[in-house]
Amino acid sequence: MFVPVVALVVALLIPVQSSAAAGCDDVHIIGIRGSGQTGYGDQVGNVVTDTAARIRQTGRAVAMHTLDYPAISITDSFGLALLNGDYSRSVMAGAEMLISDLDSMREQCPFTQNILIGYSQGSQVIKTAMEDRAPVDRIAAVVLLADPTREVGQVGIVRVGSDLDGSGAFGSIMLPEHLRTVAIDVCAVGDGVCGRGSFLAHIEGYEDLSAPIVRYVLNELLPSPTGFFRPA
Repeated sequence: MFVPVVALVVALLIPVQSSAAAGCDDVHIIGIRGSGQTGYGDQVGNVVTDTAARIRQTGRAVAMHTLDYPAISITDSFGLALLNGDYSRSVMAGAEMLISDLDSMREQCPFTQNILIGYSQGSQVIKTAMEDRAPVDRIAAVVLLADPTREVGQVGIVRVGSDLDGSGAFGSIMLPEHLRTVAIDVCAVGDGVCGRGSFLAHIEGYEDLSAPIVRYVLNELLPSPTGFFRPA
């Protein structure tokens, strides 16, 4: 009888390597809004809240927050922000904030999984941060909506929506290779910012895409070895 009791005591004393045991959440979702938006913005907000709700159904603790970066508007300045550097500075400010958030999360909650969801300028912020020095080993999924730096020649990323030969209007930024298997690139049909089409589709083309995006993230991205998501 002695051995089982000792084993039980030892088991109780050894800390469990889980985010919940450390007072952290299992999953942390960061939403990065688009140009001129506040809060999450409609496009990101729908995906963030739906993803969090579905993950919570599995019994996991989920935290979510928006990246409070400038998200400077292009239309309000009639495009001047692209010429005077304000847009680029906004993207860099967001990338630095995202890197800082991920660094802090890795230090405080090393077992928490991060999901990044960005729209338009927010997608560019994510890719700029990843291109720089973000701690990519704690990222379980990346959702790029209406990415203006979309590169259709980049293999390994699942693409949804627009024709596959339409690239982003603002050049191209590549995701690190080992993140491509946990990324989904969503360009609505007719979106002229991430593909070929109009600005109207860039704004209104994502209303009905939240549900299929969330299903794909949960069913395809999070269970992958790269995403290190495991069933409850």
